[in-house]
Amino acid sequence: MKLNRKVIQKTIGFILTLLLLLTWMLPAAKAASPDYKEENVKFQSGDAALEGTLLLPSTQGPYPAVVLVHGSNSSDREKYRGEAEMFAKAGIAALIFDKRADGFSKSRAGGRSYAVLADDVSAAVRALATRANIDRTSIGLWGISEGGWVASLAAAKPQSNVSFLITVGAVGVKPVQQQSWRLVNRLYDQGVTSNSMIRSVALHGLQLAVSAGLFAEALYDPVPVFEKVKQPVLAIWGSSDRVEPPLESSRIIQAALERSGNDRYTLQFFPNAGHLLRTTPDGIKQSDAFAPGYAEAMTSWVHQAVRGQAPVKSVVGSPPRQDHLSPAGVDRLAWYNTASVQLGSALVLMIGFAGYMVKLAVRRLRKKGVGVEQASVPAHRSKLVLSAAGFFSIVGFILYFGYLMTSGAKHLAPVIGDRTWVWILLQWMALAAGVATILVIRSWWITRSASAGTDKVKGYLLPVGGILFIGWALYWQLLLP
Repeated sequence: MKLNRKVIQKTIGFILTLLLLLTWMLPAAKAASPDYKEENVKFQSGDAALEGTLLLPSTQGPYPAVVLVHGSNSSDREKYRGEAEMFAKAGIAALIFDKRADGFSKSRAGGRSYAVLADDVSAAVRALATRANIDRTSIGLWGISEGGWVASLAAAKPQSNVSFLITVGAVGVKPVQQQSWRLVNRLYDQGVTSNSMIRSVALHGLQLAVSAGLFAEALYDPVPVFEKVKQPVLAIWGSSDRVEPPLESSRIIQAALERSGNDRYTLQFFPNAGHLLRTTPDGIKQSDAFAPGYAEAMTSWVHQAVRGQAPVKSVVGSPPRQDHLSPAGVDRLAWYNTASVQLGSALVLMIGFAGYMVKLAVRRLRKKGVGVEQASVPAHRSKLVLSAAGFFSIVGFILYFGYLMTSGAKHLAPVIGDRTWVWILLQWMALAAGVATILVIRSWWITRSASAGTDKVKGYLLPVGGILFIGWALYWQLLLP
């Protein structure tokens, strides 16, 4: 009896183990047998050899097809596998490919060129058109974010052989204007509402980057390109998008299409969806889940478009609300906005202020300088405050500002009131330098007749430097509330 009980226990344990193994293996077996096929593809675009993956429906071809176009922060084809699977499962072939690396910078500087990327997309379309299992009259484009600009450029080319265009989170304003709007949102979301800090970072900071050549394609205008798009267009936005202005963009793109006489467009808005059409609670943090109905909306529209039944002037969903418009004027540069003027002024001021502090230190070490400067202790202190506060406020600003711009203002220092404590410290130092400038000018005016020759000329330097500093600090909003 005891033996039988042990046998029964072992048998039950074996069965349970087997069931657990089967449970673990079943999902893998399902994943290994998808309802679409995959093929690796290679195609040539100019001097670049590009590679991708073609997802083909498991049904009989030839199939309509779509080429998926990268956004700005992606280069790997796998980034868009989720969207490609949506199309393949609905009977639409989908090509995802790796963005070129040669002759194109992954950053917003260097060789960044939407025209080059559009040529790559056109090459992908031509490669698909040579395949027997693809309907060459039904090849369209899907572009997300910046990919909307690239895809529209490819679609607008004469004899492009593109039969339809889908954009997701397409931007209707210029890139620099879109980035400015995005920075404002990031500052707001972290508690910064100070007009001085926002204007300095989101306006003057981007103007400096444009002038310095650190933001290639910053002034690209998508409107004339959309005016040349004649194919059916499905333009999709997440209503909670905080990366680009969805309400402005939808109106601008709609107006551009209508001016060109293209009335075969559908504008669709998904609630509680962010820039990448993932669900989001606030437009900033996005989940991995696509917005409900997103896949069905795209695939059903494609089937309509390739049959020549694309809806006319259709708007689906409620247009999103925008708390503020994208900043106007950020794309216009005056002489004082240029990197040469701003960086040159900062460099001259730093050298001048540092030189005065070094001169003071040397004099103290040599126990010299019993002239006018030591005869007037308040004036001497004002000069010291001006040079020290001016120097450290400029250096601190450059370091902090550089951090904000390179990080996209994602992580700010703790916020006190309506601005960060670092910004408050920089403003206090700039204010101290500004007050010291007034005192230095007053002292210089009183004692101007006591100097002659080179000493008189030298007496002008610090007051002039203080005036130049005030102008620089006002431009960068350090002396404004």
